Amino acid sequence: MTKEGNVRIGFVGCGTHSTHNLYPMLKYAACELVATCDRDESLAQRNAAVYGAKAAYTDYRRMMDQETLDAVMVCGPFDLHYAAGCEAMSRGLPVWVEKPPAPDLASTLKMVEIANKNKTFFMIGFMKRFALTYRKVWEFAQNGRAKLSSGLFRYTHWAGMDLHITMMAMAVHPVDLAMSYFGVPSEVTSFVYDAAPKTPCVNLTLRFPDGRWATILLGCHGPRIQEHVELYGQMDGKDGYFAIDNVLNMELHTAGQGGVDIVAPTFAQIAPTFDMDDIKVWRPDLGIPNMAQCSTFAGGYAGEIREFVNAIREGRRATPSNEDVIPVMKVVDAVLKKPNGRTVL
Repeated sequence: MTKEGNVRIGFVGCGTHSTHNLYPMLKYAACELVATCDRDESLAQRNAAVYGAKAAYTDYRRMMDQETLDAVMVCGPFDLHYAAGCEAMSRGLPVWVEKPPAPDLASTLKMVEIANKNKTFFMIGFMKRFALTYRKVWEFAQNGRAKLSSGLFRYTHWAGMDLHITMMAMAVHPVDLAMSYFGVPSEVTSFVYDAAPKTPCVNLTLRFPDGRWATILLGCHGPRIQEHVELYGQMDGKDGYFAIDNVLNMELHTAGQGGVDIVAPTFAQIAPTFDMDDIKVWRPDLGIPNMAQCSTFAGGYAGEIREFVNAIREGRRATPSNEDVIPVMKVVDAVLKKPNGRTVL
């Protein structure tokens, strides 16, 4: 069924990530924050006051009992994603849940079962799909302008996470992003090196049924999160690749004159060429940002919440949701079970 008017949302979780990256994005979608919930009452009350909710709770079941809600959003520990998400869906409410949706593959499958049984859905916080640069390449691929053949996804974050947390909390982003371009993989090969306690370095290669592949490099040595993505193939019929640094800066390199022409009668006749059409660059205007080119949309958070809200209003399932997350969790499960080796999915 379609939904008229604003979508009424109850938000479970008032920690640092949700407070800084998710609550502020609600104003960019056709929704109303009705209530906040956190086991720390002071945090729930703070977010209710700052973001305009009329009520604050410490028990998400009580919030769902007492408020008239159209949807629930959940951001917190993995087990909270699962427990609160299942509770909301058992009441027929659609759910947006931060990644990962559950502590493991088995409980993720249970969430899918509960969603389907109650004729609702849960959307996962894979916001990379909605980042401006990644989304633009996806759109080029969808309309046929880009024909991608392979990809490299480099993702670096800080130390202090074991392999389980690294895969569940960090690796799911590039794995899902790769799948958004290439589809569901048929196998994964992984290599894991423990540089130090809770400092795993992970190399994943996803192979797809059509022969294409994506390599994902995960490092735990960074003072902060760093991303670099390269997507190879053809753009408008020319060989080339996209290079995207830290989400914001995108370059498109295509085959042109090729630089210095060394095929010349004499060395004295060699002349460098400079074809400006070889490289195209895009970056958001952050000096004085406009409404559409700023970190709000560039990072993907506003886009994913809009997708969730719009799906409810339009009476459809959001993307990615339910079954979309299963292949990602299967890759994670395969690496955790066989950190070094090949797994057919």
